Formats: sequence, C-alpha cells, structure tokens
Amino acid sequence: MVVNIYDTANEMERQMRETQEFQALKEAFAELKKDEDAFGTFQKFQEKQMQAQQKQMQGAQLTEEEIKEVQDLAKEVGQKDAIKNLMVKERQLDDMIQQISKTITAPIAELYREAMPEQNGGAEK
Repeated sequence: MVVNIYDTANEMERQMRETQEFQALKEAFAELKKDEDAFGTFQKFQEKQMQAQQKQMQGAQLTEEEIKEVQDLAKEVGQKDAIKNLMVKERQLDDMIQQISKTITAPIAELYREAMPEQNGGAEK
C-alpha cells in the first residue's frame, strides 16, 4: 500500500485552521492589532529579536546595548495585556502541536525503544 503522507499533512493544515486553539490565537492577534501601542511594541520586539538571532547565527556576539534593548522591549511586551493574551494563546496552540508531534513521531520512538530495551527502565524479566 502506497501512502501519501503529504496529503495527510495538507489535511491536518486545513484542520489546524479550524481548531479552537488556532481560532483563539487568531482572535487574540486581531485584538492585539486593534491596540496600536501594543502592536507597535510587539512589532519592534519581533524585529529586534529576529535581528539578534540572525547576528548570533552568523557567529557574532550581541553588544551589551543590543542585549539591553531586547531585554527592555521584552519587559515592555510583558506589561501589555493584549500581548500577554496572545502569548497565552500561542502556548496553548504550541501545546497542541507538541502533542501532535509526539503522536506523529511515536513509530520512530517505538522503533528505537525496541532496539535499546536496556535504556527503558532496566533489564526485562
């Protein structure tokens, strides 16, 4: 039997859009966008975070000024209710995605557990 796992993945993508978790995130993002101050802070934080990650990926160290700027923005982000709500909804969606990932990768984990039984709680009796 030939399985096209990509068809399943595409169907999961469509279903993801209909989940309660994704809909809650979408609503939280719409609410954030209505708050111009919070949304501006969110955008600045995202931009600075991306710049810092790119710099680190290139092997460069962040300056103390850059670190402080990201930390200050993170602190400001943490004080905005609309952003805090968005982050809560992101975590809830991420929890669901992690559970799905665990389910999808179960055959791989089982395969390796079978190959290394001594790694799974001691010798079998």
